[in-house]
Amino acid sequence: MARASFATQKAALDDACTFLRSFTLGRRGFSLKDGALGIQRVNEECERLKKLFATGPHAKQAVIIVASARARVAAAECRLALLGKKR
Repeated sequence: MARASFATQKAALDDACTFLRSFTLGRRGFSLKDGALGIQRVNEECERLKKLFATGPHAKQAVIIVASARARVAAAECRLALLGKKR
């Protein structure tokens, strides 16, 4: 069951990161509000993954995945700041 749970949480974070990446890349149809919501969603998924898999066989992989997602959040925050200055 732990394996399925890890796979489920990883998939949820991947979906959130895909959404956030679309905003970061400036894809059509993504607003500032979408960017802020995407950042919040990725942060929530990261915290959930860190909490659930702080120890155990998936702990190392969880840390790597969360670090990668944090970099995506930082990129989206930069884009959000740049777009906010233009207004």
